[in-house]
Amino acid sequence: MRGWLESGIRPSDAATQASVRFQISRSTAYEDIKKVSAEIDMSDDGPAQQDETVCQVSVMASLQYHFNIAAATGDVKAMAQLVTAIDRAKRWGAPVQTSASPFA
Repeated sequence: MRGWLESGIRPSDAATQASVRFQISRSTAYEDIKKVSAEIDMSDDGPAQQDETVCQVSVMASLQYHFNIAAATGDVKAMAQLVTAIDRAKRWGAPVQTSASPFA
């Protein structure tokens, strides 16, 4: 998780990724994110080298799998949450737009 946070991913997106990847609740993911954030704040060693990067393809595949399960069981609330998570995951891979204006 440290690598995700250091790469600039929002904590809410990191929580979604962690809950899907490690099969934990979002509240547990947020608790872990708080611990990792505190560790980052206390350390001066720079970015973690051992953490793997976030793979958008695996995130999308996992979210799609959970969406299919929610659709099969008729869980509309979970489907709506997963659509939001899928949209966020798609934006992770999109190029960041920067303004060419010197006033921006």
